[in-house]
Amino acid sequence: MRNSAVLLLIMLFFTQDVFSQMERRRTVVDEPVEVFLTMSLISMATTSNLQKNNMNSTIMHNFGLVSTGIEEFWGLDQGAAVRLGIDYGITDRLSVGIGRTSREDNVDLRFKYTLLQQMKSDKTPVEVSIKGDLGINTQEERRFDPSFQDRLNMFGSIAVARRFSDSFSFQVTPMISHFNTVVIETADQNPEHTHYGLGFGGEYRVSLKHSFSFEYFSLVGDKTEGLQNPLAISWQIDTGGHVFQMFIMNGNWFTEQHLLARTTDDFFARDFRIGFNVNRVFGL
Repeated sequence: MRNSAVLLLIMLFFTQDVFSQMERRRTVVDEPVEVFLTMSLISMATTSNLQKNNMNSTIMHNFGLVSTGIEEFWGLDQGAAVRLGIDYGITDRLSVGIGRTSREDNVDLRFKYTLLQQMKSDKTPVEVSIKGDLGINTQEERRFDPSFQDRLNMFGSIAVARRFSDSFSFQVTPMISHFNTVVIETADQNPEHTHYGLGFGGEYRVSLKHSFSFEYFSLVGDKTEGLQNPLAISWQIDTGGHVFQMFIMNGNWFTEQHLLARTTDDFFARDFRIGFNVNRVFGL
């Protein structure tokens, strides 16, 4: 009887130790970090991607220049430029999308692939994504007869980002923009077809629902005369179903290749415009 009691105590001890070890193993969970709230800060793509079978719809607006004053009601009377877009997660790392911008009736086809994901254990300290975008100018052209190839514009980037704390994330993005056709307005113009840039962006989460974000494109190397570096500042509101972004920006485009190659307004001369984006993710 005494031997049976001792054996029972030994079995209980080892059983409890085994369950304790299993419990400790279960609590050590390593998973990807949510670096940014949305797939784009304002117009610049973030490293964040869609989960498999999720769809993100985006409505983007901006208006005229605030510097026009009360005569144009600080740009609102000039009407809105609009981009409508849809992205779909093929896998947890690969998404594809299509969009249309009212300016030049530009249709863009894009993809984003996540190469690395930042992990909570810091085993992988950064998130890295590549993005490609092919745009097609579908607007009727009366000055000449462009071919399909003449209408194409392209963009490529590799983004590296890290969420440094519960509140702050930062991203650096080398990028390239190319237009097959550049229209010369005056005889002395010498425009570039290809532009290079370095993008910087960040997001600061003030609370669970509110955050501040910014993006800045710095042109590198030769550029078309008169171009300015695009800058945008945004206030984001996460309602749980939608993410609203209210922003000011000096660019008048939403695709990165156009922002890099077509921004001529100076943000610091009050040549910026008001705009807003609406993002909605659906699980399919």
